[in-house]
Amino acid sequence: MTIKELLGLTESLMKDANLTDSYRTAVWIFCDVLECAPAYLIAQEDLSLKRDQVAQIQEMAYRCAAHEPVQYVIGKTEFYGLNLSLTPDVLIPRPETEQLVEVSLEVARKIRLRRILDIGTGSGCIAIAMKQAIPEAIVTACDISESALKIASINAEKNNIKLQLVPADLFSQDFVSVVGGEYDLVIANPPYIPEHEYSSLPQMIRDYEPKTALLCGDAPLTFYQAIIEHMERNLLHHAGILALEVHADYAESVVTLLHQHGVLDVQLKRDLAGLPRFILGEWKRKISLPQTYN
Repeated sequence: MTIKELLGLTESLMKDANLTDSYRTAVWIFCDVLECAPAYLIAQEDLSLKRDQVAQIQEMAYRCAAHEPVQYVIGKTEFYGLNLSLTPDVLIPRPETEQLVEVSLEVARKIRLRRILDIGTGSGCIAIAMKQAIPEAIVTACDISESALKIASINAEKNNIKLQLVPADLFSQDFVSVVGGEYDLVIANPPYIPEHEYSSLPQMIRDYEPKTALLCGDAPLTFYQAIIEHMERNLLHHAGILALEVHADYAESVVTLLHQHGVLDVQLKRDLAGLPRFILGEWKRKISLPQTYN
């Protein structure tokens, strides 16, 4: 069977399963098995595949047709130019979180970021991207999941990035003593999907991505309240910056919460879909933050 023939059959399988980006998913599988770039599939479309290659592609295609995310099937993804390993122990990094990195790096152009904390690091995508962009900064990444920290460690090593990886529970009273304090930037993309929305999520999210990394329970502000409490225990230094990804429906509530606790110059920024998605705030001393994503 040629590349062209099997690629067509694979794309049809994806379409029959009502998957979006069916062609792109098929290409990801082929490029992973054949260890090639997408252009190769076109240039060599009449090339006959080996029997074991056909079997491997078909097995992966059936997994995707069952709505398993292709990133878990191939065990990797790209994020902000980084090649990251993935398992179902961690969330699949999304374009919105790449924007969170961009928003945070806009701050870095205004102030010197010497120490950065990434709360709930998961795959390590945010922490690794920030360290790559600001190599002189000391970047600490924490997570309550030991499995997630193992993946983050693998990804840091794969990308030649040095991180300080710390197991830590955001809801513990000794969180600051565990992760340290006086950071210049605290960045977080915490679980923010309320329990009542879980059943409406796409099947590939519900059935495969870690529930504990998605859901915030019945109180949408829980994780943000915990972060603020630790800020009051010197998690951020005076004039340190807080950068958050939030649920669009609760963005204004998070802004109000920050204002109530003395966070200054709070800015709500929109994602590429026009939804309120990112919040920047300064702890205790007002400076001028960039307006790029307003």
